[in-house]
Amino acid sequence: MSTTHDAAVRYQSQAVQTAPGPQLLVMLFDRMAADIEIAERALDGNDLWTTNERLQHAQQIVRILRHSLQPDGFEGGRTLLGLYDLLLGELVDANLKKDPAQIHRCAEIVTPLREAWRRAVAEPEGRHEQRQQIGRAHV
Repeated sequence: MSTTHDAAVRYQSQAVQTAPGPQLLVMLFDRMAADIEIAERALDGNDLWTTNERLQHAQQIVRILRHSLQPDGFEGGRTLLGLYDLLLGELVDANLKKDPAQIHRCAEIVTPLREAWRRAVAEPEGRHEQRQQIGRAHV
C-alpha cells in the first residue's frame, strides 16, 4: 500500500509542477475548497486537530494566491485582492473560534471564485486574449 500511495503522491506532485498557470489556479481552488469541506466535517466530528490542519492549509493557499496576484495587471485585480484578504481573515478567525458558520461562509466565498476560474480556463480558443489576461493575473 505504501508503494501505491508514494506513486500517487509523486504523480500529483508532478501534475502540480507541470500545470499551466490558469490550470494551477483551478487546482489550488479545488484543494482549498476540499480543505474547507474537510474542516467542516472534522469540526462536526469534534476533530479539532484536522479542523486546524485543513484551515491552516487553506490559509496557506490564500497566501500563495495573494502573493502571486498582480492586482494592477487586469481590471478587477484590486477587488480580487480584497476578496483574498477577506477570505484569509475569515479562515483565521474561523480556525480560532472553531465556528462552523464561519467555516461555511469561507466555503461560500471560495465556491464562486473557484467556479469563475474554472469557466475562465475552460473558455474556447476564441477567448484566448481573456485567458492570457487571467494567466497574467497571477505570476
